[in-house]
Amino acid sequence: MARARAAAGRSAGPRPGIAALSRDSVWYRLMKLTNLINRPFFSRYAERYRLTINDARVLVTLASELEAAAHELCDAAGIHPMNVSRSVATLRRQGRIVERRDPRNGRRKILRLTPKGWAVCRSFAPDMQQMSDFLLSSMSAPQVDFLSRLVDHLIERLESASTRSGMASRGEGARSVARLASR
Repeated sequence: MARARAAAGRSAGPRPGIAALSRDSVWYRLMKLTNLINRPFFSRYAERYRLTINDARVLVTLASELEAAAHELCDAAGIHPMNVSRSVATLRRQGRIVERRDPRNGRRKILRLTPKGWAVCRSFAPDMQQMSDFLLSSMSAPQVDFLSRLVDHLIERLESASTRSGMASRGEGARSVARLASR
């Protein structure tokens, strides 16, 4: 890999002005962690069930919520509305979710899993649990608790961002991790 970068005339170190592109950045490592966690999905379920990762996320979120409107799935899972809309259309065509009008609000469409959708979710559950067990088994209980609080903090931070894009305003300061650790 280093040879390929050198051959392309790029240095192996961080690039000035674009630190997030460095393999050492937290952003890059979080992206890699997400990809590694999702790897079993691609190897076992994507082709078999004709699902994208967003389709699977919508299914799992809907299983957690039992029923919800599409915009509620966006908020619950942190998925962009366009991606939820596409997944809802696909999953409806596949017979994995159904929608009905909310009797109290005729414009609101309530989504829920069909038995076929529940079956797909149940097939994911063992791998999701195995991945969780594998990752967390190397950590002590206080480390797992701290990780949980860090993840909650990051989610809260992004959800409170000033725009729907999830991007914070320039100049907005970060909370201290030390303060989080003292909770």
